[in-house]
Amino acid sequence: MVLVAIFIISGLILVNAVYVVAEFSAVSVRVSRVHMLAANGNRLAKKLLPILNSPVALDRHIATCQIGITLSSLVIGAYAQATFAVLLVPFFASWTNIQIVAAESLSAGFVLIILAGLQLLLGELIPKSLALQYPTPMALYTMLPMTPSALLFKPFNTILNGSSLGLLRLLGASPHGHRHIHSPEEIELLIADSREGGLLKPDEHRRLQRALRLNLWQARQLMVP
Repeated sequence: MVLVAIFIISGLILVNAVYVVAEFSAVSVRVSRVHMLAANGNRLAKKLLPILNSPVALDRHIATCQIGITLSSLVIGAYAQATFAVLLVPFFASWTNIQIVAAESLSAGFVLIILAGLQLLLGELIPKSLALQYPTPMALYTMLPMTPSALLFKPFNTILNGSSLGLLRLLGASPHGHRHIHSPEEIELLIADSREGGLLKPDEHRRLQRALRLNLWQARQLMVP
């Protein structure tokens, strides 16, 4: 029974980790990179690109991740309390010579602390680091579980998004969707595309390129005595 419980909790922590990876990789991946992969025929990139290009779709994607993280965390806690906490009650009762009620509380607290630490490390911190370090492959591979998850959580997603928008309006705040911030490399690529498309003149193209490269210069190199 203990081995089965360990296996189930490990699986739930893995599910939690997948949703964390999907969330952080989606907001840190470069759209230009995904666009290039989609143009080359990558099937997962073709599924991911519409999500990245639409603030509304990206909001739904992130909300789906957060719902998955919350539900998996709740199930982990409930299952661990129903299995490990119950098994540890006799040990704490005999070891500390306290009443059963106190032993149950001590057992529940012990399991909660251990489980919270494991989930934080294996289900949050490590997956987040992987997502930020390898955003492109992580964002692509997590599309496999995220596609059915989006369909499964769609009713909850609609209710929660509608509720959050309503509360923001009541508070007088303007709801803004998640947007990708272009990196200097992506901006330079957009400038080059505009130049090739005839939207920028040669001198305008040169000025914009120089502006992007100002960080490579020191002030004394640009000052004229």
